[in-house]
Amino acid sequence: MFEVIKDILIFTASLGILIASYRLWVEKDRKNIIFARIHIVGVIDCACFIIFLSLGEVLLAFVYLILAPFMAHAIAYASYYDKNNTK
Repeated sequence: MFEVIKDILIFTASLGILIASYRLWVEKDRKNIIFARIHIVGVIDCACFIIFLSLGEVLLAFVYLILAPFMAHAIAYASYYDKNNTK
């Protein structure tokens, strides 16, 4: 029974990753697009966290959970200051 639940979690998270990746690919360039893309990547991060937990990789899941927001913040910060310095 546990294997079935694990397989359902992995399938659902993988489907979420595919849908979010598609949205990341087709998103048009517009004002503040970086924040929309970071939000989409956040969905992928949550799905990856669920997959890691389902596979029993608890340490890797929590390292990923801690480092992913820092990465998103660094990207947003760099994008913000890149746009302000070029104008």
